[in-house]
Amino acid sequence: PLPLEGAVICVDPGHCVTPLTGTGQRELVSPLSDETKYLFGGGTAGANQTEEQLNLAVGLQLRDALEALGAEVVMTREVSEITLGGIDRCKIAQEAGADVHISIHANGWTDPDYNGAMVLVPYGDLLGTPSIVEESARLGELMIEAVCEHTGAKNLGTVQRSDLTAFNFSTIPCVFIEMGFMTNPREDALMETPEYQAKIVDGMVESLLAWYGVEE
Repeated sequence: PLPLEGAVICVDPGHCVTPLTGTGQRELVSPLSDETKYLFGGGTAGANQTEEQLNLAVGLQLRDALEALGAEVVMTREVSEITLGGIDRCKIAQEAGADVHISIHANGWTDPDYNGAMVLVPYGDLLGTPSIVEESARLGELMIEAVCEHTGAKNLGTVQRSDLTAFNFSTIPCVFIEMGFMTNPREDALMETPEYQAKIVDGMVESLLAWYGVEE
């Protein structure tokens, strides 16, 4: 049998291209609070691609790599032009019976010197399912180590977040990888290349194999 046979993994390329961007749509931050946040922020961008495009490219490569190892992969999106909020993404993962939800993002900052990769993990009082914290954190640690080992990116560690809808509505372990800073010219240029994208994917796959406790 293949190493990930029986695994069901949700791969969630962050952001989307939707006519609702900038229309002031909002969604709940948590099922436990009436606080809302803006929906459909466009994400960041590099010199030649938007974050949404990069997230999708890496997400599709991750899908192929995981399917090759026997996993069933549920994609939240396989196209750019789609309208998906954070709660929608959680529902896709949950309805598919996924074991884990991997959201793929890239970072941006006002200082172009900022660089490195990090993995965001769920935390705090607004989690609808607090029991996801431990397994999410375990995967987050494995993932940032493996991705930085494969890519040579600066390891910015795991970062606990209590304000993300996709964490607070998730009923399964969930991580957000921030692959690098598109606002850093060097990192942006690397993330444009299929070779570097493949290294990110290799690290993510390695961490998932370790999380599931299987050898390749």
